[in-house]
Amino acid sequence: MVFRNFIFLILFIFTFISCNEFSNDNLDLDFENEFYDSIKKYKAKEFVYLNDGLVPQKNFFINSKLKYLKFRYNPELGFSERRVYFNLETDSIDKFILRKVTPDWKTIEGANEDNFRFHDSIFTVYPKLNKTDIYYNNRKVKTVNSILYLNDEKEGIFRIKYYTEKKFQQKSP
Repeated sequence: MVFRNFIFLILFIFTFISCNEFSNDNLDLDFENEFYDSIKKYKAKEFVYLNDGLVPQKNFFINSKLKYLKFRYNPELGFSERRVYFNLETDSIDKFILRKVTPDWKTIEGANEDNFRFHDSIFTVYPKLNKTDIYYNNRKVKTVNSILYLNDEKEGIFRIKYYTEKKFQQKSP
């Protein structure tokens, strides 16, 4: 029942809500500042490495372990960006933030891409609480008891983590 309600909410957000500009820019800036404040607080050190040259990536290490990861996919239109907070004691994920900005394909007028409207959603996942907060238009619209978005991303996140840590170990003296 909860899963069905969650799917309905996602479909609602992507089907009925659209905007001319990215509507979560202010909230995303808050999440960005929180991410970098945490990095600064725990004195994580940046390590420059791209697992995939087409996917911009930022990596921050504490005690030779990747603890903060940010990466972004840039398809033809829109983007999706992820921020991952790894537990400081283990390799588990404490927090996962996913922002998806996708075009509403029905809004294109001719071949003018400037006329696209976009769907913009932010999903903040707290795995230990089995909870996801969903945001639209710079405010929280729903909290669901699910970590579906993280489960869909876990394999890719841990693949990036593995190869980034491997490269870090190779470059360390």
